[in-house]
Amino acid sequence: MVSGLIALVAVLVLPEASAMLPATAVPTATAATDDGDATTSPFTTGNFRFAGGQRQRDAVHEAIERVVEALPSIFHQAARRRLGAANAIPQRVTMTMIGDDLIVRYGDLQPQRAPLDGSVREWRNREGTRVSLKHELRGDKLVQTTWSSKGRRTMVWSLSDDGQRLRVHSVMSAKLLPKDIDYRLTFRRR
Repeated sequence: MVSGLIALVAVLVLPEASAMLPATAVPTATAATDDGDATTSPFTTGNFRFAGGQRQRDAVHEAIERVVEALPSIFHQAARRRLGAANAIPQRVTMTMIGDDLIVRYGDLQPQRAPLDGSVREWRNREGTRVSLKHELRGDKLVQTTWSSKGRRTMVWSLSDDGQRLRVHSVMSAKLLPKDIDYRLTFRRR
């Protein structure tokens, strides 16, 4: 039991998840669908700035707090600190297409690069941890999934009809977390 709790502290958070927040979009990119046909996506290039205000900041804090409160109290302080860092809201997000690859950059973090066809790529976070990464087009949404042996984050991105707002639904999970960290963010095109 004690060793399990120590392991929980050691891997409580997915440090790599801090780099897994929203992306940007605009004109179009193409990717093959399951039946081999090309599909067009509005997710290609753009710069977005966080526009969710205090309400969405509070929602992220509450999502973290729900998980923290479900842990033994001895872990609360460390869990708040690490989960807060892993779920920091980037003030800006940029997205660029180079060839078939979508490159997403959250604030000053290392860019994440993968094609839109769901192919898995490896990426290293700021701590040097190897993380698997993939981008997939699903209808009018773009899904970014990142995972390692410590856990997973799925981010579903959608654009407003006028392409000016990027909406992001983020879900972070880990074997040692009692609940998922689930929240939504909004970004506005700059």
